Amino acid sequence: MSTYAIGDIQGCYVELLELLNEINFDENKDQLWFVGDIINRGPMSLDCLEFAMSLGESAKTVLGNHELHLLAVANETRKPHKKDTLHEIVEVEHAQQILRWVRQQSLLVSNTELGFTMIHAGLPPQWSLSEARERASETEALIKSEAFPEFLDDMYGDEPDTWSASLTGHDRH
Repeated sequence: MSTYAIGDIQGCYVELLELLNEINFDENKDQLWFVGDIINRGPMSLDCLEFAMSLGESAKTVLGNHELHLLAVANETRKPHKKDTLHEIVEVEHAQQILRWVRQQSLLVSNTELGFTMIHAGLPPQWSLSEARERASETEALIKSEAFPEFLDDMYGDEPDTWSASLTGHDRH
């Protein structure tokens, strides 16, 4: 069994399949870790998400900023950017099923057996891995909760600009 990590697919489904073919990925024995930003920018975001979903236990996924942006666009908290390619996901008949799946994904995945942890876009240097797990768990619970729309409202912006353990509410997340 092999474990492969691929990040920033960005809706490039054909290229993803070519890469998986090149490494002889076998979903029946291998594991694929998606390191965020499966979607957006490329022409086939829906296909990329549906493929990740179809892998079931053969895949681990962490959310990237583009998946979080999809949730904000789908919840009409944000308008799509000019270059976004999210419309096919939001408009598909089974969009709610896809969005529920996205909301169930992690922000951080660890495998102690492999000795690896996966997160998208970095980790604040002042956090230990244990602290990162706690922060990710807090925010994942919020994403899955009824308070999710408020989280989306406050997700964008540059404040606070420094992490502090004393932060509360949305500033903390």
